[in-house]
Amino acid sequence: MTTLRVFGGQKMRSLIKDDSADVKMIGAVVGILITLIIAVLVFYNIAGSIDTTTIDAGLTGTPAANATDDTLEQAATFFSVAPIIAIVVVAVVILGYVGRIGG
Repeated sequence: MTTLRVFGGQKMRSLIKDDSADVKMIGAVVGILITLIIAVLVFYNIAGSIDTTTIDAGLTGTPAANATDDTLEQAATFFSVAPIIAIVVVAVVILGYVGRIGG
């Protein structure tokens, strides 16, 4: 019952109309996007500097023979989907803000 009283009625309305929550949400989205950009840059700088031919040649016949290529392919798949995730997060923030202004 304590939870219902804290988040019920007037307390919930004051939380929705809190302007500092908007700033914190925008800061969180910017932080997530910057972290994603840094992750892409660091990954591809490290992956580009590894000599994969000698690593893969030494592991011929093992399950890890093409591990570096597989890792690069999976990273490329994730990093191609990541901008869509960023767009959805930004859209949710915008829709939340527009909904708050209209309501």
